[in-house]
Amino acid sequence: MLAPVPPPPPAMPRPSSTVILLGAPRDGADPFSVLLLERHGSIAFPGATAFPGGGVDPGDADAPGGHLPAAQRWAPPGEGDRPPAALAYWVAALRELLEETGLLLAARDGRLLEGPLAPELAALRARVAAGEPFGRVLAAAGLVPATEALFYFARWITPVTNPRRWDTRFLVGRLPAGQEPVADGTETVSCAWMSPRAALAAYEAGRIVLIPPTVRTLDDLARFPSIDAVLADAAGRVVRAVTPEIVQDGSVTAIRYPANAAPPRRLVLQDGRWRPADE
Repeated sequence: MLAPVPPPPPAMPRPSSTVILLGAPRDGADPFSVLLLERHGSIAFPGATAFPGGGVDPGDADAPGGHLPAAQRWAPPGEGDRPPAALAYWVAALRELLEETGLLLAARDGRLLEGPLAPELAALRARVAAGEPFGRVLAAAGLVPATEALFYFARWITPVTNPRRWDTRFLVGRLPAGQEPVADGTETVSCAWMSPRAALAAYEAGRIVLIPPTVRTLDDLARFPSIDAVLADAAGRVVRAVTPEIVQDGSVTAIRYPANAAPPRRLVLQDGRWRPADE
């Protein structure tokens, strides 16, 4: 009798970063809106609506002048990301934001850039998209990455059953004053500002496609009364890696999260939609 063939080991998750960018309310009475992009059909998560972000590049570890937020709480050693190694994830988030949307979170002489970008700064987007190291491109323009303006919100690792896996840091920050996003037309098709509740309603109505981490994050954001409240909560969070588990309870398929995930909610698959539900 032939011995059973053991299953292949789980795929190694690729490190990545995502930016949850918050702006003024633009659709109704909700307290703030969030930037969402429609993904191009030829990349990861084709056609999905998601936050800006992507994989971490080796050059993201080189960021002259970049600093992690002083107010950020960190997990104890061995339990999560910590300075200074975490800085590469913050740099990757800002780089992806510039590539995909043209938004530049950077500072000059200790002050964040405000207002529409001057032509020479807008031109940095093409250089970074062509592969020049983000930190060095900024330094040559007299800028430093505004990494301290982003706070740690969550860290999701794709379930082990998926053939393609990501270890994604979700960082949250505020839209730089006077800037507006423009989709790159390559990785992203369009940009939109929606409140978390409006985005979940659009998903429920079938107008947009969301993947489970985005549903879970929007559900979390919908609890907050203001941008300041989101940022204060994120600064005080102790973020640890969370690997969701897909479970089957009779006819119900759900994604369950460990106890260290906030808030204590799960996602239940109903009529083709992942819906937040209390545990």
